[in-house]
Amino acid sequence: MSTVLLIFTSKQRDDIIELGGTGWWKVDPVKARKATHVVLVHNAHDRHRSGDPARHGQSFMIATIRDVAQDEDGRWLIQFDEFADTDAGVEWPGYRNPVTYGDSDELLGLLKIGEWEKMVPVDVQVAKDARRRDDASMSRMEDRATVSASEKLQVGAMTFGQIIDHHRALLARDLGVDPSAVRISIDAH
Repeated sequence: MSTVLLIFTSKQRDDIIELGGTGWWKVDPVKARKATHVVLVHNAHDRHRSGDPARHGQSFMIATIRDVAQDEDGRWLIQFDEFADTDAGVEWPGYRNPVTYGDSDELLGLLKIGEWEKMVPVDVQVAKDARRRDDASMSRMEDRATVSASEKLQVGAMTFGQIIDHHRALLARDLGVDPSAVRISIDAH
């Protein structure tokens, strides 16, 4: 029996092409390398990135595996050789872990597969850098949510100018720019 790696992800097609595959997963690299294909299933309910509720739990892409590459934290990038869009023929079985294995004969028979495309190889370091940018962005969003919740009470006691300065600082932090680069204007027509 040959196996398919089934992955539940909130990433979109463009994210996958940027990485040259899908990552960063806790997988057994030996089993992942032996899998004939990867089938990606849409997760519309990720806490960091919402998706299309109508497509939640449905397959959207299939790929062949070029290799797997490990990051410093032990998670793995599954690099694609070729990929194709699919219909929603495979549904996520509801497992808690976002990675599982299935029988290729059973799963591949459920899919209507589009045109196969070659995946442009992405250097592993470039993929790691993209991960760190994404992780840093998520971290800033989490920090902002924490700060925002704790500061909501304080905003009511601020003057209008202090409120503008406060939000300017939050925007600057989230965008990674100096606060002097953020302009806030109000058009009161």
